[in-house]
Amino acid sequence: MNRTRAFVLATAALLTATPATAAEPAYVGTWGISAKQCKIPQDLQGAPIVIRAKGYDQLEAHCNFTTVKKTGAVWNVVAACSVEGDKQTDAFTLKVVDDTLVLTQGKIARTYRRCK
Repeated sequence: MNRTRAFVLATAALLTATPATAAEPAYVGTWGISAKQCKIPQDLQGAPIVIRAKGYDQLEAHCNFTTVKKTGAVWNVVAACSVEGDKQTDAFTLKVVDDTLVLTQGKIARTYRRCK
């Protein structure tokens, strides 16, 4: 195969390849108030919070993020949630420093550690 044809084929492959996904936000992961909480299964009371890029789950609370805006080191989130079957809208902030997550809702702030 000549160089020109090899270059064209390589370029075509690059252009048609699926683009790499952006890195996930720092808040993605499983978080608990203590190492002990991290060991509780999701179907039991006191389970850790599992946060995805677009939502979170914790026992009977399930939220899908409808808006996520990052300002500096803080993500401002609005979420459509189902808590024990009741539908509600929730707004809160997420801030991550190293392996610590602070979730603030109104005047209440909860500090979590990343589960290992």
